Amino acid sequence: MKNNIFLTGFMGCGKTTVGRVLAQRLGWSFVDLDQVIVDRAGASIKEIFASEGEQAFRAFESAALVEVASRPSQVVSTGGGAVIASENRAAMRASGRIVNLTASVETIAARVTGDSERPLLAADASVERISSMLEGRERFYADADLRIDTTGKTVEAVASEVLDSLKGFL
Repeated sequence: MKNNIFLTGFMGCGKTTVGRVLAQRLGWSFVDLDQVIVDRAGASIKEIFASEGEQAFRAFESAALVEVASRPSQVVSTGGGAVIASENRAAMRASGRIVNLTASVETIAARVTGDSERPLLAADASVERISSMLEGRERFYADADLRIDTTGKTVEAVASEVLDSLKGFL
């Protein structure tokens, strides 16, 4: 049985941080999909975007996701845009549960400000830009088994909420 947990959500919503805690509590592997892509490409995400463009990055992302999804008992932190492709959502759903982490626009802005490794916000991490991107992705983020708002919550509290909500699945 493929019992993975895929964490989706916008940049700065806590996917990697919460994912590490979840994996530790479950005794599962933690996989940061962006890190898998970086390791395979031999370049940072920022460099991939700059040299090959977003479309090439998304192709790397989909290939990595399919490979990762083939293994069981993992908590997988996906990139913020991974859910946009329907085939990515299908791959996640076929091998586990999709948990979407959300946060207020102000919380996201505070968390990502000054992070130069986020190519889609490098030039503009304003509340307006984040709001616009969130609005464009909302229907993809909403296509999840569970949604949890991380605003004002500790990492431990969010991890506990995920585990409590997925008890029957795990």
